[in-house]
Amino acid sequence: MLGILKSTPVSVPLLTAIIYALLSLSGQYLSAENIGTDSVFLVIIIIQIIVFAVPSFIYYGLKGGKLNYPVISGKLNGNTGLFAAGAFGVVFFGSLLIKLAFYSNGVEIGNEKGYMDTLFALEDGKFGMFLAYALVPALCEELFFRGIVLCEYKKYGSLNSIIISALYFTMVHFTSDGFLIYLFAGFILGAVTAVSRSVWPAVAIHTLFNTYSLYGSATFIGTTVFNTGILFVGFVLVLLMLLSLVLMLARLELIYSSYSITYKDEPLQEKSINHLYIYITPVLVVPIIVFIIINALT
Repeated sequence: MLGILKSTPVSVPLLTAIIYALLSLSGQYLSAENIGTDSVFLVIIIIQIIVFAVPSFIYYGLKGGKLNYPVISGKLNGNTGLFAAGAFGVVFFGSLLIKLAFYSNGVEIGNEKGYMDTLFALEDGKFGMFLAYALVPALCEELFFRGIVLCEYKKYGSLNSIIISALYFTMVHFTSDGFLIYLFAGFILGAVTAVSRSVWPAVAIHTLFNTYSLYGSATFIGTTVFNTGILFVGFVLVLLMLLSLVLMLARLELIYSSYSITYKDEPLQEKSINHLYIYITPVLVVPIIVFIIINALT
């Protein structure tokens, strides 16, 4: 058991596959529940803690609290905050651009208005939805995908760890419609974690994005396109995304300038290109196989 834990290319994919299986089983349980019950939000919160947080803390404990690159806590400052703000803008406006591209081809992503109206109708629906669908999933998912997956793969290069954590994060949502959005968001969230050396900015961004998804209009793209035209909406979104990217990159430069002083005695990070073999390790595809099987059975 301890031998497996020492090998990141084995332990992390297996843990991810287990989480996929637990999430699938919990999804079947929830689908059998009456959505009108008062306990639905509490049940969803407890399931997310069991599925994501508990395995993460067990894994962390079995490794003696020593991950390859711990980012559960880190020193945050104004530059990190502005960098995270820029990253949120990139994720937010970038995801809207992806939705716009699909909408222009007659496909509307993420329109679950009827389901959300049912949840809002429950007692304390809005606050319960925030906890169950915004805050808790952001916290639990980031603790695992950035706090465990990215941290453990970081020794194989920052880019490799960001790509792998983003891929696993995307598949956990078990959806084809939002695949590009989740992959894009996962990549940015991974970059934010790697740069800030802390998982908390990613938690904040994830929570804000989830909150918009809940309380923002389910027909936002359709409404804005109808009133102003698709080209104008696309132009504005591209402009806002580029401005956010400029803020992000400007703060990135300042952050790494400070790191050159603060962490001057720290060994250089491994180059991702030297560890491309990580993508052909057999166990890496286990979560992908589990993902395919679950999608085929549901």
